[in-house]
Amino acid sequence: MIKLITGAKGTGKTKIIIDMANDNVETAKGDIVFITDTDRYMYSLRYQVRIINASCLKRGDDPIDEQALIGFIKGVLAGNHDIETLYIDGAHRMLKKPVRAMEDFFDDMLDVAHATDTKIVLTVSEDEQNFPEFLRKYY
Repeated sequence: MIKLITGAKGTGKTKIIIDMANDNVETAKGDIVFITDTDRYMYSLRYQVRIINASCLKRGDDPIDEQALIGFIKGVLAGNHDIETLYIDGAHRMLKKPVRAMEDFFDDMLDVAHATDTKIVLTVSEDEQNFPEFLRKYY
C-alpha cells in the first residue's frame, strides 16, 4: 500500500509525516524506517524510528539517480523483513525531478510495497489540482 502526504511546498508535509512515524511507534508490530536526505529531523523522530539519510547516494552536487534510490530502498527492505512501514520524505527533492516525471518511480514503489507487504508513505510537493493522473490512484 502507498499513502501520499500532499501539498505545496511549505504546507507542513514533513511535520505531518514525522508525526505519523512517531505515532506509529505506539501501534506498530514491526519496524519503522524514515528515509530523507538530511539529518535535520533525526531529533524529531522517536528513537524507535530508524532514520536513514539517503544523501549518501549522491555524487557531488548531482541528484540521486532514480534507479539508485529504488535499489537502495529495496536493499533496506531486503535487509530487514520486519519493516512494517517505510516513510520517504521528499523523493522528488532527492531525485531533483518534478513529480510529473516520476510515474515509473511510483509504479516501482507500489511493486515493492506489494512484494514486501510494506506500507510506504511518501510526501509529494504538489497541490491536488495539479496532480498528474498517475498519482490519483494513490490519493
